[in-house]
Amino acid sequence: MSEYSVVSYIPAIHRGYLDFFKKYPGTLYVLGPDFVLETPRMERDIRALTPLEIKDAVGGLNIFSKIIILDRATLPGLLADPNPIIAPDEDVNRQFFETYLPDKKITLVPVFLRWDKQISTKEFEVPPDRIISESDFDTEMIGSAFKEATKSPDWWRQIGGVIVKDGKPILFGHNRPLPSEYTLNAFGDPRSNFDAGINIELSKFIHAEAGLIAEAAKKGIALEGSSIYTSTFPCPACAKSIAAAGIKKVYYSKGYSLLDAEDILKSVGAEIILVKF
Repeated sequence: MSEYSVVSYIPAIHRGYLDFFKKYPGTLYVLGPDFVLETPRMERDIRALTPLEIKDAVGGLNIFSKIIILDRATLPGLLADPNPIIAPDEDVNRQFFETYLPDKKITLVPVFLRWDKQISTKEFEVPPDRIISESDFDTEMIGSAFKEATKSPDWWRQIGGVIVKDGKPILFGHNRPLPSEYTLNAFGDPRSNFDAGINIELSKFIHAEAGLIAEAAKKGIALEGSSIYTSTFPCPACAKSIAAAGIKKVYYSKGYSLLDAEDILKSVGAEIILVKF
């Protein structure tokens, strides 16, 4: 059996880590705090176990022949290790290898083990449950959502949406600034300081989906079992609101799932439907 040298930041132990470890027996190098904290904001990971606690926990599973806490004293041992080096493809691991092993051949394995910065901002294509290309009603509703989007004063992104209940459109809306349409004229929008997908909560705008759900609440309209048509796939925050409101069908025309938006919707049984428009 081949032996490997697995190198990784390991903040906690769960099934994903165990499955990963079992694929690569040999030696485990647990990144110590000196190396981990070279990646910005890692001190905020308050759930993280110490490397010694990780070593003790994993050691009891008898997966690896050796477990070494990687610090500056043990780094030469890794540099001299002849076994293939394997690591999860994550930000902390990447920074370590780029800084300390730039000339070593490293195999970075794409696997989801934690929300690192790379995966937190990655856009995932949404596999629709059903593609609709001939329904006149669905096409009309998506068209209405796009028409609503043109009313948005947001220079960055215009999103429109429609709520349909019992086969009839009942609410129309778009992303808009609060407290008024004139909010941006004086001071601008703090959102413009960041790229797409970064700090999406730092905005003067309410999203189209959130605005529609709030409007329904204000009017006393229950959304359980209703549908929402949106020009672009919902963001994670709006996906949570849609799921909590009991909306059971989400129609969209373009866009990607960020973070866990798709998983949130599917966890409550909401159907995701792409409308060709």
